[in-house]
Amino acid sequence: MQESSYLILGLGENATLQEVENAYRALKEKYQTQCFEEGEIGSIAAKMLSKIKIAYNDCLDDIKKREIIGDGSIYDAIKKLVEGNKLNEAQALLDETEPRGGDWHFAQAHIFYKRNWFLESKNQVEMALTYDPDNQSYKNTLMALNKMQSTVDDEIKAQRQARAGYSAPQETGGGLAGSGLCSYCVSLLLCNAMCWFCF
Repeated sequence: MQESSYLILGLGENATLQEVENAYRALKEKYQTQCFEEGEIGSIAAKMLSKIKIAYNDCLDDIKKREIIGDGSIYDAIKKLVEGNKLNEAQALLDETEPRGGDWHFAQAHIFYKRNWFLESKNQVEMALTYDPDNQSYKNTLMALNKMQSTVDDEIKAQRQARAGYSAPQETGGGLAGSGLCSYCVSLLLCNAMCWFCF
């Protein structure tokens, strides 16, 4: 949003939706009348109509963003959107967020994870760790994603061996692998265990 968008409409930065709409209507009416005048007055009025339209749209976007965020942080708002499966809205909000440090990449990992893009999610967690290598939430999440990937890799390997006429030895030990659950079920359990990544 332009810094001066509220100022262009003659408002303060905490203006309500109603105040923005009223200011926009009044200015639009004023400049629409003037834009039909000849000379510099008409030219300035036409430019102002364009300027206030952009300012109005920027203010509407800002008000919508304020409503989504509420009293929490931007990342709390993104978390709520992801939990509500509003992934496109979460992505749009994240795309507007600066700076893009560890928290940003961790939030991106959540969105990718929810879209079932596990490799991309893992890459984003690794990126978050480059910004904050001691963050325990990031470390735990990466460990869970690595474990999940290992389980899936083992399943793929077993399927390839079975197709080639070989069979992997049956595990009879304890733990998830020895519980009678297939690798896919184990990976789903791991997914559920790590969701919401200790945000």
